[in-house]
Amino acid sequence: MKRFDKGYIYSGLLSDLFSSFVVVFVFLKDWFLDEEASIEDVIAAFPYLAIAMIVIYLCFIVYRILYYKNSGYELTETEIKCNRGVLFRKRSVLDYKKIHAINKKQSLLHRIFGIAVLTVDSGSTNTSHQAEITIIENAKTVDALLNELNARKEGGTFTSEKTEEEVLLSDRDSLYRFTSKKKMLYTLINIASTAFFTALIGVLAIIVIGVCKLMLGLDALGTWGQYFLYSVLITVGAMLLFSVFSLIGCIIHSFVGYHDFSITKHGNEIRISFGLLERHTNTFSYDRIKAVKISQDLVQRMLGFAAIKLEVIGYTNDSGNDNNAELGVLVPFCKFDEVGEILGKVLPDYVPDQKQTKAVSYFPFVSWFFLILAITAGVMLLQAVIPMLIFGVSPSLIAAVAFSAAGVVAVIGLIKALHAFFS
Repeated sequence: MKRFDKGYIYSGLLSDLFSSFVVVFVFLKDWFLDEEASIEDVIAAFPYLAIAMIVIYLCFIVYRILYYKNSGYELTETEIKCNRGVLFRKRSVLDYKKIHAINKKQSLLHRIFGIAVLTVDSGSTNTSHQAEITIIENAKTVDALLNELNARKEGGTFTSEKTEEEVLLSDRDSLYRFTSKKKMLYTLINIASTAFFTALIGVLAIIVIGVCKLMLGLDALGTWGQYFLYSVLITVGAMLLFSVFSLIGCIIHSFVGYHDFSITKHGNEIRISFGLLERHTNTFSYDRIKAVKISQDLVQRMLGFAAIKLEVIGYTNDSGNDNNAELGVLVPFCKFDEVGEILGKVLPDYVPDQKQTKAVSYFPFVSWFFLILAITAGVMLLQAVIPMLIFGVSPSLIAAVAFSAAGVVAVIGLIKALHAFFS
């Protein structure tokens, strides 16, 4: 049985060095220093902190070495075998014909040490929380294993010679491109969504505080003209502030997370690649797709954009070494009118049907929500009003609280009704 690449140890120990610092200075510093510690106390405790960090780091070293010694994989004529683990060892055997998805992940540290993580999943419900097979190998070896497993899964014989069909796997022949123009538009729409919901929260706050001012006559809030002016300025400022944070986060997500996004097909296989700091290459068979989901938030519906996602047998979110949170994404952003064209290229059998009639569940959907919202708001209002009555709070204050709660419920109900109407 072949062991994993030694680069796993080196990359793991580099990340463990940072983890040791975090453990010592976040969780153990209070054991050696009190809240009023001076610089002299810190200097005196420094040797103990260093010893604690060395001990913790040595534990990480021992774990990495034992994991390397106890882990490995083997490809036989009919199946793939994998051993891994230290305290709880796991031995997995998977027949080639039962492979549902093969995924490659390469983080920034993995790239530095030239390794990658290959996961192979059967889609079994017994192992839905993680992939059956996890292999940590040299990046070139992982690419060769990915192609070999795809060939063996289809019952063919793997050959290292390139054919004309294999050229289709290159990024130049991608069936969809997430270009810089689309990424900027994707970013702007996300900023618009952030600004919209920030403004909505601002309107709710203005309603609540305005009712309190009306009922209680709060002179500290100024005249009504001053109150609304300050409220609008604060809301606009909050929209700008949150939009800046949304801009930064969305640019990082779109330009870094979806860097060099491409979709390629090779026979019955679909391969989706994306990511800069952490590169994902997800491969699955066409017949493993269970469902196609076309999603639009409120702003995207208004502007005519959408995202296409897949539900594929064998895609798992492993809490360990294979955390694939984006495996469901087929197309992260496109015009709604282009959905049929994209699916026609990538998934010709999954062309969506336009809804011909209005949903009959509209009224129950809204009415049940209103009923639950009213009961919840009523219970919370009673919990607030009863103590006020017991402690003799003025009726005007109680009325202000009640009217403010009613205003918030009315706005939430209006938003829910609009959402149900557009759905």
